Amino acid sequence: MSGKNNVARFVSSYFDPQRTCRWLRGNHHGHSTVSDGRLSPEENIRRYEEAGYDYLALSEHDTLLDVSPFQPNTQLCLVPAIEVTSCYNQTLLYLGADREFPARVWTPERIMAEVHDAGGLFIYDHPNWRPWPNYTTDIHLDAMTGLRGMEIYTGVIERLAGDARATDRWDRLLAKGWRVYGHATDDQHDTVDFFLAWNCVQWPEDKTPTWKGIVDACAAGRFYASTGVHIHTIGVRRDGLEIVVESDADEIWWYVLDGMITCKMQGGNAVVSMEECLSWPVVAGDPVKAMYVRAELMSRGHATAWTQPFWIEG
Repeated sequence: MSGKNNVARFVSSYFDPQRTCRWLRGNHHGHSTVSDGRLSPEENIRRYEEAGYDYLALSEHDTLLDVSPFQPNTQLCLVPAIEVTSCYNQTLLYLGADREFPARVWTPERIMAEVHDAGGLFIYDHPNWRPWPNYTTDIHLDAMTGLRGMEIYTGVIERLAGDARATDRWDRLLAKGWRVYGHATDDQHDTVDFFLAWNCVQWPEDKTPTWKGIVDACAAGRFYASTGVHIHTIGVRRDGLEIVVESDADEIWWYVLDGMITCKMQGGNAVVSMEECLSWPVVAGDPVKAMYVRAELMSRGHATAWTQPFWIEG
């Protein structure tokens, strides 16, 4: 290897794999009767709690639901959120919301800027939904400089026009060098929309979950997205020279620049070294060309988990 390759390292948003932590399962995009959902806030909370979730956000359309009256009656950590409608009629998430924004007035860029200025997390929801032509174009996404989060799987779109999966849009932004983290959510409106997709937030075992901490962890990329596969361990070790993953998956596919599959592995556990990564097709000894590595972990019934990108620097 060249001197350049000798100093290449994986950069991870996750904790050190040897750190003791737990995973908080949650859904932070969905609706109740406060906006256009079928079930009441109380019924939504009950269902997610009984299913073993750890946190929940009800992101009502252009209406900030005060979750404080519900918190004493549930073990779930309730996260304030709102889904804001842009001037182009996209509906976009403000996680950790403390205020309402004008509906159908601001551009997506303005909404994102206001969310970040307020200390919240902006997430670009269901970019591959197609309720009308040009709902989200590449031009729309290219204007979102500073974007930190986007939905890569939105459960409700399984029964609507469009594609529930949006990893194509995600990889396109990652290939631009944008550090965008991928989310999976139910976006539940009806009873068929529950428990389709979720995020698992990495949380210190000795700390009590807080909604602000959950929002901050999502902003920092300390979570994975899933439709059924469970990851037990994920991170980078040996001073950035190895990615380690342990899961209940049957197969792991590794992706690099612009969504190209560069390696397929059987089983749910893997250790990928920088030396091995540099030997993969596409990477071909040039870590700068690869930019990032991410994993999709698959099991029976099309269940999938998505890691956040591991950036290659050096």
